[in-house]
Amino acid sequence: MGVLVASHPANACTTIDPPPPLPPSFNATTTKFVVLIKRYDCNFDIKVLNAQQAGYDAAIIHNVYSEILLNMNYSNETIAEQINIPSVFTSYYASHILRNDIIPEQGAYVILRPEFPFPLSYYLILFAGVVCMIILVMSVIFIIRCVQYRKRLRKNRLSKEQLKRIPIHKFSKGDDYDVCAICLDEYEEGDKLRVLPCSHAYHCKCVDPWLTQTKKTCPVCKQRVTRNNPEQSESESETETGGRGEEEGAEGDADSERTPLLRPSNPGSPIGSPGAYSFLPSAMLNINH
Repeated sequence: MGVLVASHPANACTTIDPPPPLPPSFNATTTKFVVLIKRYDCNFDIKVLNAQQAGYDAAIIHNVYSEILLNMNYSNETIAEQINIPSVFTSYYASHILRNDIIPEQGAYVILRPEFPFPLSYYLILFAGVVCMIILVMSVIFIIRCVQYRKRLRKNRLSKEQLKRIPIHKFSKGDDYDVCAICLDEYEEGDKLRVLPCSHAYHCKCVDPWLTQTKKTCPVCKQRVTRNNPEQSESESETETGGRGEEEGAEGDADSERTPLLRPSNPGSPIGSPGAYSFLPSAMLNINH
């Protein structure tokens, strides 16, 4: 903001007159001067440098007999580096208003306002920062979700060590098992059957991918194939009289299923021993019970 003064000479291609003395009503220490310069006869950078050297704080250069607005480019880089004051280009019609209405008015000021209060790069930096933060947060959330998903999958699957603990039985003719509930193929002599703790048996090649890649439950009865240690220790600590009777009663209830089951032929044989298993029809188990 400053007091507007017409340039002498009007084109400012040479040294121009300095700002006039201020009236008593103006503050000489804070008041700035803006010079009005005519276009043509020399380059824009020369006009603005002459205005700066004359003591003006800003320069307004107007077109002549034209309303077209131009970008004021410099012709000499050395001259352009010396310019420190702001400058603006305006139309011929606007120069008439400034010359006839603003300059003669006592106490009138002119205000030069930039078109953009902040440069466009400022907004681009803010926008890029926000986008980067959103992408970073989404990436962190995605990684956390992936880790949680993989942990959940690992928790619901059997490891190779756990799979090895489940006994394997070699099929022979005369066994009650005839069809695999997964592939629906009949068992053949020498087929390896994986016997689950629920006493359901399947082809190893059929049930092993299910246990290690999908879920650690029986495909038919959905019982878990792993047991907690407290339950195992409690079952092992039961006496042969009372504890054995309760187990046989629970086994009799489970044997009422139609799926053939494997049962140990010798009550004293360990559960995990494949050779200790013999095949009994469900009807015989129910009669014994």
